[in-house]
Amino acid sequence: MMTPNMQGIIMAIGKSSSIYEKNGPEAAFFKAIKLEYARLLRFAQEDTPPEMDYRLHHVIVYFIQNEAPKKILERTLLTQFADRNLAFDERCKSIMQVARAKLDLIKPEEVNMDEYEMWHQDYRNFRETTVLMVTGLELFQKSNYVEALMYLIYSYQYNKELLLKGLYRGHNDELLGYYRRECLLKLNEQAAAMFESGEEPEVTTGLGIMNELVVPCIPLLLAHDTEKDLLAVEDMRNRWCSYLGQEMESNLQEKLTDFLPKLLDCSTEIKSFHDPPKVPSYSSLELCERFSRIMAALSRMPTKGR
Repeated sequence: MMTPNMQGIIMAIGKSSSIYEKNGPEAAFFKAIKLEYARLLRFAQEDTPPEMDYRLHHVIVYFIQNEAPKKILERTLLTQFADRNLAFDERCKSIMQVARAKLDLIKPEEVNMDEYEMWHQDYRNFRETTVLMVTGLELFQKSNYVEALMYLIYSYQYNKELLLKGLYRGHNDELLGYYRRECLLKLNEQAAAMFESGEEPEVTTGLGIMNELVVPCIPLLLAHDTEKDLLAVEDMRNRWCSYLGQEMESNLQEKLTDFLPKLLDCSTEIKSFHDPPKVPSYSSLELCERFSRIMAALSRMPTKGR
């Protein structure tokens, strides 16, 4: 399957065919690279709906929006034109060879390769965060809250780190915060319902969800001191504290007494935590499609004031 990058380059080469016939591959290369950059610049400046994020289609769009140095942009675009996969017809192959020759002419002092690699690593981090986010949101939408939680927790944390470098480095902070919070509230609700059943193994499973998933995440909600996160923690605690005045079997009372201090701990210290989930490997095309699908689906879902 052809990547969005490759599609754009082939279209640009196609549009420069008359220049190729008249003036040869080098002139056609300059025309094609100019056309492709103009197209990506247009994408970077375009207002788009939430389900369309051109940064996922093209690293250059990400670089333009985040004001990467001109030399980084130029080398990246040149590298894309130098891709060996372009060698499928004579015209594309000739232009690819021009691009490769131009790459070879770049002197080490002209482009700081450490800086170049840092920008590309930042983009890989953005993509990895997006994969975690998309996976978590897909699982949430399927009501698979246990599986969704760690994807949402880690994508929120990674995204927050990305946004420290700039507004266009990551995704909507409030959206991710909302689904992280909602996932914890849903798990709390499920666990409380299991505890209320008074039956085994439901009681043990419910307390396991709280001890292993919900309680370790509470310091994350307390740490940033945002009103909606604090209210969510209060709601979760109130649900379990409401059982204190109720009659219940002694073994349930004992389990509740053992559990409540953990839930009510106000520390923001993260004592133990799950490892990040494995990041599935998506092609650019698949990631764009999945992102678009889940964001469009979420925009149709009613939400209680994010």
